[in-house]
Amino acid sequence: MNARSPLSTLKELAQETCDQAAQSVGHSRRSLQETQQRLDQLLNYRHEYRQRLDESMEKGIEPANWHNYQQFLASLDQAIASQRKVLNDQQRQLDRQQQAWQGERRKLNTYDTLVSRREQVEQTRATRREQQLFDEMSARMSRQQENDRGLDVTSTNTTHSNNRF
Repeated sequence: MNARSPLSTLKELAQETCDQAAQSVGHSRRSLQETQQRLDQLLNYRHEYRQRLDESMEKGIEPANWHNYQQFLASLDQAIASQRKVLNDQQRQLDRQQQAWQGERRKLNTYDTLVSRREQVEQTRATRREQQLFDEMSARMSRQQENDRGLDVTSTNTTHSNNRF
């Protein structure tokens, strides 16, 4: 098939779009993992800080320090909630990008199928042309052989005719 056919051009464009969509999915996955790691760090830090507060309360804690712990825990809770929102937003974005990538992949597969069918049709045509040329050559050779035999018979008859005189 001609490399510059419109179908090939569409397939190449679909491949580029599919590749870009795949790169976006990869980038979003990395961002999602990083966000999850930050959330896990915040959750671990909150857990550790809460344990320190509990230990301090067992030993006895001044009201001002207790108030500071509570404020800091509230700040951590806000950061955790914010990070969860970011994580959820990134997950939704990743889901959308995966759907877009799958759509682009389906489009590319369609073009691949069309290109394959086109190549098969062209191959079938080429095979038929070759067969037709072969058949024509065979027919010519057969006619030529018949003509040659006819000339041999005529020349033999002419030779025999000449011998009679």
